[in-house]
Amino acid sequence: MPELDQPGASPDPLEFQPQDTTTTQSSDAALAGMMTMFRAFAALANQSPGLTTPLATQVNPPPSFPAFISTDQSPAGKSLPALFPAIETSTLLDIARHEFRPLDLCKLDPTSKFRRADMERTDSNGTRFTGTKDYPTFHNLLIPLTTYFSVLQAFAASSGDAHATFVIGHGAARYISHLTSLNQKYEWTAVLQYHVHFHLSRRQEMLTGSYAGWARPDDLLLTEFCLGNARAMSSVRKSTGR
Repeated sequence: MPELDQPGASPDPLEFQPQDTTTTQSSDAALAGMMTMFRAFAALANQSPGLTTPLATQVNPPPSFPAFISTDQSPAGKSLPALFPAIETSTLLDIARHEFRPLDLCKLDPTSKFRRADMERTDSNGTRFTGTKDYPTFHNLLIPLTTYFSVLQAFAASSGDAHATFVIGHGAARYISHLTSLNQKYEWTAVLQYHVHFHLSRRQEMLTGSYAGWARPDDLLLTEFCLGNARAMSSVRKSTGR
């Protein structure tokens, strides 16, 4: 083996090699400079917290809504007869108990041409189903239907249940919009039959405490009563005011 002190011999890899002090000093200086920069950035971030969040992740806070203020008297604690003095107490009880029949909406319309004596007589016989006689147009149904929903919503509000009050109000708006659209597309007699059976279905649900069904169309009833009864084009133009 060649000796270490011989020319051309390879140095021992374990032999101590002197470090380049210039390179070491340069690295230390660069590290010190980076630390100084980080400290300065941290101090600036403490003064301006928004700088610590990348622009891509900054999220604007949602707008704050004002507190709801009403000077109107709350229906809580007031009876339905006091809120609706023009409606018979027995009718209000039927609505509150969810026993109100769909075709009895004319009881809620003071302008109805169906006389009270005739109504009482046919009710006692249990044979009343006049349909388009009492409601010849959509307008004749719409007026008492909105009153029905007002009574129902006031009944929920009187209990202090804000969620149920909202569900009924939302469902009423959606259902009236739904009926309006159906009346523009289908014959009124078909839409009236749809409403009667739709209301009967909702009545069963309301007996269990569920009111959300008013906001959802019933595809089965639409198929049964409306499909195949589309309005003629002239009727469509008349119903939409074109």
